[in-house]
Amino acid sequence: MRHKDAGTGIDLKRSAGRPRSEVSRVSILNTAYNFLRCRPVSSISTLHIARKAGVSTATVYRWWSTKEALLLDAFLHKTNHELVLKTEGPPLERLKEYVLQVGRFFTGENGIVVARLLTAIQDNSTLHKEFLERVYSPRDKEFRAIVRDAIRKRQLPADTEVSVFLETIIGPLLTRLLIRHEQIDESFVLSVFDRVVAGTTAQHVAGKPQGYNASQPGTGRPVNSSTLSSRTNRNAAQ
Repeated sequence: MRHKDAGTGIDLKRSAGRPRSEVSRVSILNTAYNFLRCRPVSSISTLHIARKAGVSTATVYRWWSTKEALLLDAFLHKTNHELVLKTEGPPLERLKEYVLQVGRFFTGENGIVVARLLTAIQDNSTLHKEFLERVYSPRDKEFRAIVRDAIRKRQLPADTEVSVFLETIIGPLLTRLLIRHEQIDESFVLSVFDRVVAGTTAQHVAGKPQGYNASQPGTGRPVNSSTLSSRTNRNAAQ
């Protein structure tokens, strides 16, 4: 049996064991996300989503008690497929790959959705609370865990300030997305990431005795302070 996704217009083939209710649920999520692509949160209603998805509002409220909960579920349904944090490999390499995924996600229509949500949470207390609990906090916990793992494995200095480190990486991406409306390409993301890692290590080494050996950013291999100093000077000159 086939079911047409009202949000995308794509025919979805329902397997024999897949409940019709699940097909409707996915259709509602896709429809809600498509509304986020083209409308601000304040102009989206549960009724709009239900009509476009071809279901009743009662069906929507069966799963979501508020519009905000539905919109965030639609966002998570999308991001959980496109933003995947690897569980194996060196911590900084896994973090770098994830930040690259974030940069790609911020580009195009998905970036518009992120911008709409981040704008809307300033005036919608319900959405703000849901966003913190369901989107920001879980990902922040994952980020912090991987940075602490990098510290344990000596890819980052022991005195690395986790919050500052992460905010210094993500901040420039958000600036381009929300303020400057500039392209977030791979070279930009890699430049930000590598400079933050190198700067964090160089700052640590600056307070150590001459000849102190640290680890090369992202590798765990020794590098002396003079090497880090020359690298930092080259970066500053660029």
